[in-house]
Amino acid sequence: MAKADKDGIIRDRRTGIVLARKDRHPLADLFKDIPMGDGLPGLHMGLPEVEHLMAIHVFDNLGCSPPQEPLYKAVPDRESLTATGSDRVLWVPVATPDPVPVEEADEQIFVADISDYNADQMAALEFQMQQKKIADKMLEQADPHVRGEGEL
Repeated sequence: MAKADKDGIIRDRRTGIVLARKDRHPLADLFKDIPMGDGLPGLHMGLPEVEHLMAIHVFDNLGCSPPQEPLYKAVPDRESLTATGSDRVLWVPVATPDPVPVEEADEQIFVADISDYNADQMAALEFQMQQKKIADKMLEQADPHVRGEGEL
């Protein structure tokens, strides 16, 4: 049998284990797009509910404390909605300046006109761009001899 506390937390009456919360866990976003390497796509839980349940498990039931001096912070991934259909984040070192809002960017960048692309062409372009980004990041993180900058 479970009952909601006055703060919206639902606990098992016998064990005290948190089963659910009325609202999203305040630390659930810590489990959003867990970093797997600089510039590589983060481990995406798929559903916000999974992030919420992980936060309940880790912070409410295991009693782990929230990060005190984090090394990384989440910044919105501007390209994620177009590339994946969902809002995602990138984890960057805390000292990284916040991204400049798009409307404040000084430099205008011109790209090919893709307004006549059909859905298949758009999907192929998005896939190709994502593969290129991943390949570039992997090469960037590779040993110098793999990048062609040194000898074995």
